[in-house]
Amino acid sequence: MAASPGRQHFVDTNNQKIVAVVQMITHLKQAGAERTEVFFVGGNSVVVQGAIDDVFGRLWP
Repeated sequence: MAASPGRQHFVDTNNQKIVAVVQMITHLKQAGAERTEVFFVGGNSVVVQGAIDDVFGRLWP
């Protein structure tokens, strides 16, 4: 089943699958080699696998 346009699936740095609601993302920050921190409305964040350009391209093609 494909993700809806407003949701993206990622794998965090602990190999846990997460789903991000695109509309709830405020900004991205490079968190190391092949790691990107995704910030959400309300101040929560998660570090996911992937360089910032790759993550950005998936969220906003």
